[in-house]
Amino acid sequence: MSVIWEFHMANTHNYNHMNREPSELFEDLEESKALFHIHKLQNMCNEVRKQNGDDHMHNFYTITWIKEGEAIHATKYVEYTLRKNSILFVPPGLMHRFISNAHCTGYSITFNEAFFAVKENGEDSVSDSTLFSNPDFRSIITLDEKQQMVFKGIIELMEKEFENDDRYRHEMLLQQLKLFLLESRRIYEEQHDLDVSLDEEHPGSVIIKFKQLIDDNYKEQKNVSSYADMLNLRATCLNEITKKTTGITAGELIRNRVIKEAKKMLYSSDLNTKEIAYNLGFNDPAYFSRFFKKYTSQTLSDYRSLIRK
Repeated sequence: MSVIWEFHMANTHNYNHMNREPSELFEDLEESKALFHIHKLQNMCNEVRKQNGDDHMHNFYTITWIKEGEAIHATKYVEYTLRKNSILFVPPGLMHRFISNAHCTGYSITFNEAFFAVKENGEDSVSDSTLFSNPDFRSIITLDEKQQMVFKGIIELMEKEFENDDRYRHEMLLQQLKLFLLESRRIYEEQHDLDVSLDEEHPGSVIIKFKQLIDDNYKEQKNVSSYADMLNLRATCLNEITKKTTGITAGELIRNRVIKEAKKMLYSSDLNTKEIAYNLGFNDPAYFSRFFKKYTSQTLSDYRSLIRK
């Protein structure tokens, strides 16, 4: 589901959910609920159901469990039906459509990068796994009866904890979400052939490789032409593929990766802003500060203070 429905519960006016950042959403809900939200699909209003059927993208990870009924999920390159007891995983920055009707029941879980900012033992977040990132954009699993009972138990714990307001709430929800994702990844690896690869020129393969290259090089390389060279593509071609697939330009994809890491460091490290700037490959800390404020509408210190509350 898109971000627009997640926050429709608190505010009934429309949102422009094509380019909203988590920092903007803090203005609409209490801070903790902007980081994580869980809700029932059957409570979705017709207006938002219609908006979800149009091409859109959002800045949150989204998990949608279809318990009853059917829905259609479509990207630029694939379209498929989600049937009873299937779970869909949608990463931020993917242009897509989600078509469902009032008979569709289940749950939607949304969380942003800040909610998953803390990593344990230096391991990558499960939100970066193949659940959310695979070349054919078919991030879906199907549950049998035993698996349904396991996920039902986790969901019930999440719903109960979501209504709590004590100091353990965030950590409890985080651990429950990790369990949900780990159980999902186990099923995904059983149901999908992870060795299957698409043609190198397939847009999905290009985007996956591009994102991997960004992860490996974003501190040193921040211009599109450098990545285009690595992929043996023209910069205009890479930009066109990225725009069609994700809805944003190649440059924005690189920029968003830098900002994502900056936010993680502001949240989970004690480095000062100059040290963070140098760590991210900015020789001019003042330019880094302007860069961050331009694309998040917040200063570095304001974001750190807000996210650590």
